[in-house]
Amino acid sequence: MGNELGNSYSYKRSLHWITSAIGTFLFVFLMMHMFVLHFSGVYDGMWLVPYFSIPAYFFCLTIATKYWIEENLVRRRSFFISLVIAAVTLFFSGLYLPSSYALYTGFRSILAAMASVGVILYSVLNIRKKEKTSQQIKAGQETLQTAGTNKWKQVARIICLLSICCVLFENWQKSIMVSYGILTHEYYSMSLPTFSHYFLSIFSAILLARFVKAEFLPINVSANGDAS
Repeated sequence: MGNELGNSYSYKRSLHWITSAIGTFLFVFLMMHMFVLHFSGVYDGMWLVPYFSIPAYFFCLTIATKYWIEENLVRRRSFFISLVIAAVTLFFSGLYLPSSYALYTGFRSILAAMASVGVILYSVLNIRKKEKTSQQIKAGQETLQTAGTNKWKQVARIICLLSICCVLFENWQKSIMVSYGILTHEYYSMSLPTFSHYFLSIFSAILLARFVKAEFLPINVSANGDAS
């Protein structure tokens, strides 16, 4: 009986790890894919605010990722691995080379590559900072927060909220357009950009829910209903 319970627990934990890793990979890959596509100029005529979408995807892949990762060690480790895999895959698929009809193709390519490297470097520094903070908490050390840090956190929250909402709205809009086009028998190529909006709508909605949970809901609630 005990072995069966132990095997069931191990199976559930392994399944949770696998789903966390796969979900993180899909989140990173699809976000990076759309991020680079916007740099290429492909979507400039299809989205009302393309220049808002570029920083929105960038911030969703950087400062907003803490709401996706939370305190999950598997998601934290797989996030950086997924970023590297996504960048390499998109590079060899030629996505960093914009279409011939886009303006400033060379400049766009350089910007897309630099932005992708910036996302990866930020993730490395952020993961190292997280691990250092976790070690300090385990050791019982306390860090003092300055007024400037608190102001930056407030600004970061606003940026995260606007970025997540922008990505969510864009992909909801595109999902509705694609669905309408399919129902009215318009031509849509069976490619990743056509259907990635559905998944990104789900992922950005999950990210928004985690943001709301982290920023607006109490961390701990006692039996009497008092937040601590």
